[in-house]
This record gives sequence, C-alpha cells and structure tokens, in this order.
Amino acid sequence: MNTFQPKWTASTDQDGNDIGAEIEWFRQFTGLEQVVPGRYSFLLLLSLFGGWKSETVDPHKVVHEIRLLENGEASTLKPPIQNCHPPLKGLWHKHYLEQGLASLAKNVARGLHRHGMPYFDQKIAEAEAAGETRYMTPEDLQALAADVVRGNLGRLREAQVMTGEWILFAKHEGKNYYLDITTHDKSFHEQVRKNIDAVSCREFPFIGQILSNA
Repeated sequence: MNTFQPKWTASTDQDGNDIGAEIEWFRQFTGLEQVVPGRYSFLLLLSLFGGWKSETVDPHKVVHEIRLLENGEASTLKPPIQNCHPPLKGLWHKHYLEQGLASLAKNVARGLHRHGMPYFDQKIAEAEAAGETRYMTPEDLQALAADVVRGNLGRLREAQVMTGEWILFAKHEGKNYYLDITTHDKSFHEQVRKNIDAVSCREFPFIGQILSNA
C-alpha cells in the first residue's frame, strides 16, 4: 500500500516559485494515472516533468512504453530485464526511445553492428556474379545511406530490439511499480538509487525490501 503521498500541489522550484498547479496539470497531461493508477513514484513524475521542461524527454514516449508493458503488448524496443548489478540490482528496466539525434545515432550504430550494409553487400554480389568491376554511382550512395538508416532501423523495429534509455520499475505481487527514468551510464546509477531510497521507498515500503534482498 502506498502510505506516503507526496504533496506536489505545494511544490516549489529552485527559485521558490509555486509550481504545484503546473505539476498537477502535467500529471494529467501524461496520462500516468490512467495507465498505472497509484503505481508510479513522484520521482518518476518529477523526472518526466524536468525532462519535458528541458525538451530532453517526451513523456508520452515513456508512458507509451509503460502502457504496452501493462497491456502485454509488443514493443519495437528491447524487452524488459532485471538488473543484475548494484546499486539498482533487484529492480527491472524497460527501454523507451529518448528525444533527439543521440537516440537516432545510437540505433543507427546498433543497426550497423547487427545488420551491416545489406544494400552494399547486394551490389558486391551482383558485380561478382557478373564478373565485372563496378563503381558506386551517386544514386547508389543515396540508396546505401537510406538502407543504413531507414532500412536498418526498420529491421531493428521488426526484431523488437531497438535500444533507448531506461524506465526503472519494481515487481510486487504481480504488478509493476514505476519509479524513475535513467540512462545506461552507470555513473548516474548511484544517485538514482539515493533518490529511490529517499522518495520511492517511502511511497512503496516494499521497494526497500526488494533492494535489500538483491
């Protein structure tokens, strides 16, 4: 049972300005309460709010992945897995697709590593079969670039292995409790754990037991 209810209606920013009404509007805007009523941390709400304000996180992409997970529906991103290493050991993470070129570049690189350059391989095979020496034309280079980006992204989506950043959640009595978002970068995980200890463990006391048993 959630025994600690953060009062975001009385929240202030770093300059002391009352932003409680804005956070409440944002909570409704995300649809979190409709998707996972009572099963999300104030910490997650604040992280989404900060990411939205700084234009680094699209909260609807995060909530979309949560909705898919709750409904047992397939995602184009990698399936959730349980963390095996401290300080987040015992929790689970589900990927979401973050904003910007960094996300695109990460998945293009993943596609190259996984699939290579199929269009280029096809052209080489055609030249070898014909016993000819052929050169790439400007049209070939455009097609190659399109295959490396759009083609490989499509292959990743079809295989449901696109990557992104993490939605952290805990499993308890057959339900998921969503705690925060974070990156793959392990240098941030210690602070994320401290935030979870300070906020989420008060909201959902069983989180502390999960973490202590891990």
